[in-house]
Amino acid sequence: MKVKRFFGYLLRPAALLFAALMLTVSAGFPVSAKEYSADDFVHADGRKIIGTDGRELHIKGMALGNSVWGNPSSPDMTHHDENTYKELSEMGFNCVRFYINYGLFESDNAPYHYKRSGFKWLDKNIAWAKKYGMGIIINMHCPQGGYQSNGEGTALWKDKQNRDRLTALWKKIAERYANEPTVWGYGLINEPVVPMKDTMEETYEQYNKLMQRLTSEIRSVSPYQAIFIELICSAVKPDGEREYEYFTPEHSFADIDDDNIVYEFHKYDPFFFTHQNTGWAGTEGITMTYPSEEIVGEKAINGWVKCEAASERSTDPKGWTYFESKIVSLSDTVNVVTPVVTASNLGRDGSVYFDDITLTEISPRGKRRTLFSADFSDEAICGSPWSEDGSGVSEYCSDDGRKAAGCLKISGTKSFYVHNFKRFEMKKGYKYMISGYIKYDKGSPEIRMDMSLSKNIQSFDKDYLEASILPYAEFSKKHNVPLYLGEFGVISEGFENGRNGIGWVRDMISLCGKYDIGFNYHVYNEPAFGLYDDYPDGRNEELAELFRKMLKK
Repeated sequence: MKVKRFFGYLLRPAALLFAALMLTVSAGFPVSAKEYSADDFVHADGRKIIGTDGRELHIKGMALGNSVWGNPSSPDMTHHDENTYKELSEMGFNCVRFYINYGLFESDNAPYHYKRSGFKWLDKNIAWAKKYGMGIIINMHCPQGGYQSNGEGTALWKDKQNRDRLTALWKKIAERYANEPTVWGYGLINEPVVPMKDTMEETYEQYNKLMQRLTSEIRSVSPYQAIFIELICSAVKPDGEREYEYFTPEHSFADIDDDNIVYEFHKYDPFFFTHQNTGWAGTEGITMTYPSEEIVGEKAINGWVKCEAASERSTDPKGWTYFESKIVSLSDTVNVVTPVVTASNLGRDGSVYFDDITLTEISPRGKRRTLFSADFSDEAICGSPWSEDGSGVSEYCSDDGRKAAGCLKISGTKSFYVHNFKRFEMKKGYKYMISGYIKYDKGSPEIRMDMSLSKNIQSFDKDYLEASILPYAEFSKKHNVPLYLGEFGVISEGFENGRNGIGWVRDMISLCGKYDIGFNYHVYNEPAFGLYDDYPDGRNEELAELFRKMLKK
């Protein structure tokens, strides 16, 4: 009996070990007898991120979007494949930011019951990443309660069940991959947008509390993998408006009790460049070129001081009348000039047409240079309209242009209507004039320069981009924590017609290097922002070549 009992005690641990190994295999864990430590995983060390080889790691990532914006219930197997990882590795990328939607793992109709299909797709991608020497950062792009970025996912913050489900799902994911060094970390919530509370302190605390809860739950099963926490993007007020200005790095990064946190932010500055001429972004008709002298940042002292209208000079046989203004110059009261066209009291069926609007800068030696020109040769119409009573519209007219096909048409206004174009800083010793053509029957239209006074003026160049990153770099230095630029990118329109999206991307990557910030480009395969617009077709070859040159250094 004693002998049998002795062997029984020996066999019991063996059976338990065997059962544990079988569970590990079925769950997707690597089977290993190795004892892991923090050194086996990517982890934070002061302001640095340390790789699995013990050396400082500079994250050079590409986003895999996985069609998450369509709220899929199963993985999109056509979005990318193994060749994607091979291609990215050969370009010089060392990581992918892998977007997930909670719907890939559980259904609202069956919470806490997890789908094998979502985990199998994740397993396959981790295997591909490992094969090509890359890491994966799993990013919760759409949590329970809704996609956050547009301010429509406040149900996450208002409904406890959504937070409970998110917490449980993150624990499940972390538990499955806790022993997988290829998983560099977990991005808890993409671009969190929270409901506004009675005080900013309460508004912040709901975010910080959830981030701490998620972190603690992950740590209960995964002690060593890094956690990527993004700052609050904005807060939604009860009337639907969003608060942005309060949420500087000092007021919007989570204060987490954990020493393996990477602090994440995103940069699409300026929005009207990176998201230009896109209906869903509210930028239709607006285009920008990088770099340019266009003002993209300023603090207004006097938003409107005076204007200088162009005078009628001559009319051609097609009915186009040429207008040209007197010259104006910098003074103590004005330092910003804006090309403007106006119309008034056209009535419901009335219209007026504008073409070849040109703002000319004249140097102290008399040399003339075109500072701004709008010939309306395509449908992109830069600028912003305004009218006294909300009536009227400015739009591209394809068949009534003076020389090229198109022109700008203003119609339907019952009051005073203004279309402002781009703003420029006036230089000392230089002079400015405006000219252009109008075709009209009524409405007293004008081509003019509006002038205003501002300080802290920033033009659209690399200095502006650097200034937008500096607050985050200063936060990193002050708190001795690592930074990660989790998203940056340019919409396809920004690479067209000489708008130089390539230059913007090049300078952003350069600045990340200067400030030792890991980064992730958004995104690999997507019609709007993708390296591919429909993988495996439609690759942006200019962008691919830039990545090869910059990331292989």
